[in-house]
Amino acid sequence: MRINRGILKTLYNVVNSVGAITILLLIIKVLGFVKVRIIAELFGVSRELDIFWAAFTIPDTIFNVLVAGAINAAIIPVFTNLLHTDESKLKDVFKRLTLVYTLFFIVISVSLFAFSNQVGELLISSDSLHKFLGTSDGISLENVRLFSNLMRIMLISPILLGASSLISAYLQAHRRFFTATLAPLLYNLGMIIGSLILVKFSKLGIYGIAWSVVIASAFHLVIQIPEFARIYKSVPEKWTAKFAKFVSHLFSKEILVVFKLALPRIIGLLGEQVNVIVNTIISFTLSAGALSAYKFALSLHLFPVQIFTGAISQVVLPKLSEEHAKGQKKAFMRTFNGALKQTLFVILPISAMILVLRLPLVRLAYGVGAFDWWATIITSWCLALLAISIVAQSVVAIILRAFYAIHETRLPLIATFVSIVVNILCGYYLTNFFSHYWDWRPILAQIVSQLTYIDGKTLMQVLWSFLQDTFRWMQTRNLSDASVGGLGLALSLSFAAEMFVAGWLLQKKIKVFSWKYTYRPVFKMLLNTVLMTVTMYYVFKLTDFSLDTTRTLSIIGVTLITSVYGGLVYVVGAKVLKISELDIITQKFITIAAPMISTIKSVFRMGRDESKK
Repeated sequence: MRINRGILKTLYNVVNSVGAITILLLIIKVLGFVKVRIIAELFGVSRELDIFWAAFTIPDTIFNVLVAGAINAAIIPVFTNLLHTDESKLKDVFKRLTLVYTLFFIVISVSLFAFSNQVGELLISSDSLHKFLGTSDGISLENVRLFSNLMRIMLISPILLGASSLISAYLQAHRRFFTATLAPLLYNLGMIIGSLILVKFSKLGIYGIAWSVVIASAFHLVIQIPEFARIYKSVPEKWTAKFAKFVSHLFSKEILVVFKLALPRIIGLLGEQVNVIVNTIISFTLSAGALSAYKFALSLHLFPVQIFTGAISQVVLPKLSEEHAKGQKKAFMRTFNGALKQTLFVILPISAMILVLRLPLVRLAYGVGAFDWWATIITSWCLALLAISIVAQSVVAIILRAFYAIHETRLPLIATFVSIVVNILCGYYLTNFFSHYWDWRPILAQIVSQLTYIDGKTLMQVLWSFLQDTFRWMQTRNLSDASVGGLGLALSLSFAAEMFVAGWLLQKKIKVFSWKYTYRPVFKMLLNTVLMTVTMYYVFKLTDFSLDTTRTLSIIGVTLITSVYGGLVYVVGAKVLKISELDIITQKFITIAAPMISTIKSVFRMGRDESKK
């Protein structure tokens, strides 16, 4: 049957539209949850899975720092510029950059492969750290060997993902967004299929997950090759002459420009990965399963940041860059504050919902198989303390886009450095503090219960005594599963520090914050969120007591009733407080959805007309 060209053209417009890409991104995140849920089902919160996450940290750090940071900051802009000036040079630069990255990854992977045991001893079994903390790690030689084997398998992943990401950049420069966005979807599918086949059916255990990472990375690469092959056509040339010319100009001007543009972003991402590595090291001084609980909570809390904040920050960067280039300071300020307020309007209620509904959310997301009730409790505890950071992370993302728009890449590094210091210090002291959870919680509860009738002098004495105990608890380590909460709160405080420092530096550089455009509307949003949180909490407690929450349907009911009620309270509050972002976001949703729905309808209509012929 011959397909009408009009249908094909319309379909092409649909799959490359902003709406389609947004839906695809949402599907990717949902599949990401399915992937993590399967891992939770298979291994629960266990020491074995802790070791996998620790081993995964190394290849993940290599990729995130060296490739992910360079793609948006340097590679895509350089590729796009060359596409419009000299396409043959673009192909040449692509080949050279691919060779440089591949060789670099191979050298790093081979080096880490050779010293994998030493890396394992540093990351999961540091004798000096345990001596300093006064703890015993419970890590055996077999655990270190397992770490080494898992890391060696997964070191194949950054090589494949590096090549795949360069192809993605090439496709995006040619405006082939759909295929480039499809790659992460296939990555998650690869992880899901690999985990089910290699772990559940082939009984490879934790090694099955490691090989799934490699399979997923291969999927990420292979799905893009057909589209890449269609648009990439090289001129035939004798291979000896081509190779000699290629090597002699390996580090061309364009390659050096890529590295120069990428360097500040790479340093910033390296700082973020330092936090990841530090938290991994600290987690192995805690009880078995601590790192797994932290990772599961981290995955849940990142969902709104990646979906909503990621979308808004991507859209706002080109506009901010254009306004800065034209010297439109007032327009820049309005655009920045508009993006900030729209982000906060969406993120604040989501953070509140995660905080109130942490237990049912964790149970619904992971509560199956080996993920038992204890795992649910400890993960939800960590999620509650991570939920605080969602707002700070979102604000930091918008502030960073403002820095990039004014071509300032050094000042954000100061904020990143402060964030690292805060995370390291808080990670140590707060894990100690929360390890004494059952020591200080009853004391704190007693102080709160006596506030109504205790006199001022006695209250000050009690508080001073509690403060002295707090300093003592922060300097000693006890045995408690609650200590993992220290990692969550440390990350939240580090992002809060980064938010305040980055905001202050941006305000010093270019005036963007004001009472009218920033502080007053944000204060109204915060007030609205507090009212929503309080009412949600009481509704949650009421439904929790009324329904049998040992059953999945009851948990879904509690979650839906509480979240819908909270959402209604937030919308009504926004109307009463005259928060303009409600109307703006509603209109934006209609604007994005309407053309896409109209296009899909036209496809079906054209297809129906074609079939009648």
